[in-house]
Amino acid sequence: MRFNGFLWLCIAAFTTYSALAMIQEPTDATRITDHHINYTIDQDSNYIFLNISTTHKETTLSILRHGLTVYFDETGNKERNVFVRYPYHNTPQRPNRSSRPQNNTDEAPSIDYQEIIANIPGEAEYAYYGDQQEFHKDLNAFDISMGYQMTGEEQDTLEYSIKIPKNRITQDDKLDLSKLTIGIFTNMPEKKKDRESPSDTGVSMRGGNQRGGGRGGSGGGRGNRGERPSSQKEPTRIDYWFNAGLE
Repeated sequence: MRFNGFLWLCIAAFTTYSALAMIQEPTDATRITDHHINYTIDQDSNYIFLNISTTHKETTLSILRHGLTVYFDETGNKERNVFVRYPYHNTPQRPNRSSRPQNNTDEAPSIDYQEIIANIPGEAEYAYYGDQQEFHKDLNAFDISMGYQMTGEEQDTLEYSIKIPKNRITQDDKLDLSKLTIGIFTNMPEKKKDRESPSDTGVSMRGGNQRGGGRGGSGGGRGNRGERPSSQKEPTRIDYWFNAGLE
């Protein structure tokens, strides 16, 4: 039984690695930095490629615990008709902290990010103008690929990559996505203030994206950051729209 469990774990790891290997970041990409998060977006004739990365610990844990919803709006009006949510029906993952060192030091225990990623379900949700369907991130009829991985010399950079066909985003036969805007949201319940003020989305659009390794300006694009009068720290939340800057 132990051998069978180990074998399935190896198969799952290999499948995820293969899916991520197919999501190659193009060289001429739009790159935007907002707070602790880097967004890279590009295209080829058939696909849109999006990479989200961060080294910020609290943001990494928030993404891994709750997951992300990515909206693709071809009109540039921040509409939410097309999106990919991953994972789908997720129970927030609790970080597994390694045991403290035996030398009685004050060194904080490390977090096993790889174990958290391995335990994230493979089910995702795709929505296209009212038609919402569940699918598996590694093998599906939509030709959508996505996944998390830790990178960097110290394995301290979380990357979320997604590859989606253009015809899964737009109804235009010419696949014109020159006005494409992308919204990134943490899969967390809306705050009370957000629900009471639907006209104020708490996000902003930023143009002036740079190509080929440039970075857009930092700041802006995140709203509703006021802290509650509570001793408990509020989870890191992502709610950000940006112009993809595709030609």
